[in-house]
Amino acid sequence: MKTTRLLALVGLPALMACATEKAATAPPPPPPTFTVSLTPGAEIPPCASAGGNASGTATITVAPDDSSINATVSYSGLSGEPTAAHLHAGPASALGPVVLPFSGSLASPFSKTFTAADYVAAVGAPLDFPSFVTALKAGGAAYVNVHTAACKPGEIRGEIQ
Repeated sequence: MKTTRLLALVGLPALMACATEKAATAPPPPPPTFTVSLTPGAEIPPCASAGGNASGTATITVAPDDSSINATVSYSGLSGEPTAAHLHAGPASALGPVVLPFSGSLASPFSKTFTAADYVAAVGAPLDFPSFVTALKAGGAAYVNVHTAACKPGEIRGEIQ
């Protein structure tokens, strides 16, 4: 009986240490990633001059610590070369302000990692980058669009859901 108690007293802490070590080394969950289809029909209002086969895809990934958003956009069939591309704050049914503008080349595919320094606070948008990230992760509060000369307000758009 004493031997059984001794084994239990010695073995239990060792077993707990193994379980704690295993839990401590478990990999973190993957960062939130959104795959977004960009279409002319999602623009508000749709542009009559949009390319007949205009389409695109955006992949939006939020860093595990919410400190950045990586956005990669590819497209084809536009009416012309892109003149601008942005992430906007706003729901699917409305226009929203630009909060994260892409810069540099917009040749497909293009990407950018956005941080708080890139965030443009605007009327109707979340107050700051952390608030925008929270809204984006919840879904339905942001969208991506690509503009062309023929479609100045935007040729293709997709909601981040």
